[in-house]
This record gives sequence, structure tokens and C-alpha cells, in this order.
Amino acid sequence: MPILQWAVGPSDGETVREIVDRMVGEAGPHQRRIFLNGRAASLDDRVGEGDMVSVRPEVPARGQLPILAHRDGIVLVDKHAGLPTEPTPRGGESVVGMLFEALAGAPVHAATRLDVQVSGVVLCTLGKDAARRVEKLRAKGNLRRHYLALAEGPLASSGHWTWPLGRSRDGAGRVHSSPKGKSPRAAHTDYQVLASRSREAAATVHLVKLRPQTGRMHQLRAHASLAGAPLLGDRLYGGSTGISDSSGVVHGIDRVGLHCWRVTIDAIEATAPVPEELKVVWRHLGGQDEDWRL
Repeated sequence: MPILQWAVGPSDGETVREIVDRMVGEAGPHQRRIFLNGRAASLDDRVGEGDMVSVRPEVPARGQLPILAHRDGIVLVDKHAGLPTEPTPRGGESVVGMLFEALAGAPVHAATRLDVQVSGVVLCTLGKDAARRVEKLRAKGNLRRHYLALAEGPLASSGHWTWPLGRSRDGAGRVHSSPKGKSPRAAHTDYQVLASRSREAAATVHLVKLRPQTGRMHQLRAHASLAGAPLLGDRLYGGSTGISDSSGVVHGIDRVGLHCWRVTIDAIEATAPVPEELKVVWRHLGGQDEDWRL
């Protein structure tokens, strides 16, 4: 799926290189795949009015998963958007499967999970002893997670979201979290707005730090939507799938604007760098890379 796409206008440029520079700038992602009208393209390929140029993230090499920390059976890894945390019925790679291969068949359990189109730190355990130890630390409040998100809508500078959440299904049969879902349970999210960017005749987009105090399914995505500020790219919860830059050009967003930035468990801590595709979206809104530095 493309992370950014551009319909070539009459004066946008004559080559793919010129279009890509307009899309992501010289500081944009270098590890990328570029397509012209759905086919792989080189930077020197010619373009014409109406052509569609897409930029997609480079596919990670099979079996490679950045390990951020590894101690006493606790492993923290950096998951990219598009990679499932656990194996799916369709097969293919997953965090658990790739870590299993990387550690030569060690028993792997995902102690935290991120949705497929969310990136960041995932906590895994090796063996039953480590899993039990993590659950005890979680019960004592010694597992802390910090997220960064792009949310569109009115938000105060900081606050707390406390809507209870239960599982429900929408008209298309998709499972989601809702206060009206089955057996709703208490859910608590703290948030802080780090920076905001607004466009004329468009809702304000905020760069937000989120800290969940509970761990319900889709908690951060559902809470942001209930607050009237769904996350960019989050189709399930009403998030925008495209944003316009200062010149009015619309750029597609094909991932959820949510990143698990840091996880701390007891004395072990790991931080996952913010993915370039999220920085590019923020730049298109007029934001600066410095806004992400906490």
C-alpha cells in the first residue's frame, strides 16, 4: 500500500524525481519504493499530467526484526506498520514468527500487541517464567507505554479519556471497541498535545502523546475517536485517509497515525524511532521534525 501518492498536475514537473522531491522533500525517506501508475519506476522516468506517482516503504528483509532490548527472557522489538504482531490464518510474517526464527526456535509470546497498521515497540517473552514475571510486573503497574499519534479534531492541551470499552461489530461485520459493546470494561488514557497544525477550512491536526493506563482492544484509537479527534489513517474509527498540504495537494495515508514510542518494564526500557512516513505526513501539514523530539 502506498504511504504517499501524487496526481501529476500540468506544472508539477517532468520526471519522477521532481514529483518525489515535491512529495517528501530532500529530507524524505531514502529507503523507499517508487511507482508510476502502479508500476515500479526510476527517478529519471518521465511523467505527464494525470500520471499517479506513489511512494511506498521499503520491504524489510525477511527474518529481520530490530531487537531494541533483550534481558532475562524479556525482548523488546521495533515493529513496522503492516506487520502483524502474531501469526494470522493467512500466514506470512509476524513479530512472533520472525522473533522465533531470529532466536533459533525459542518459545515466543507477545506480552503486548500492536494493530497491524500501527508501528513501534512490542514486548515479547521467552518461556513461561518470563511470561509470568511480566504479568506480575504489569499487575503492579511496572509496565508503562508511551505513544505518539496524529489526531484530527478539537482537543484541549491535555486531559484524560475514561470511556469504558467493549467489543462490538459495525454494519460491515468489523470488530471494534465501543462503550456500547459487549461487557464494557473500564479504560483510561492520558493525553498531552505536543504541537498543532491547522489548515483553512480543515480540522486542526495535533501531534499527541498518549499514555494508556489500561490495555483494552483498540483503546487509543477508540478513545481518540470518541473525543472527536480520530487518528489520521484510521478508517475503522473515522480517521481521514488523506491530508492536503499548503498548496492544496492531497496526500494519501495508508497506515494508522499511531506509534508506540517507548515501553518501560521494571528497569528495562526501549524506544522505537518515529517512522519516516509519519514525519512526512506531519511535514505536509507544516510541522517540523523537531516537534517529535520529546
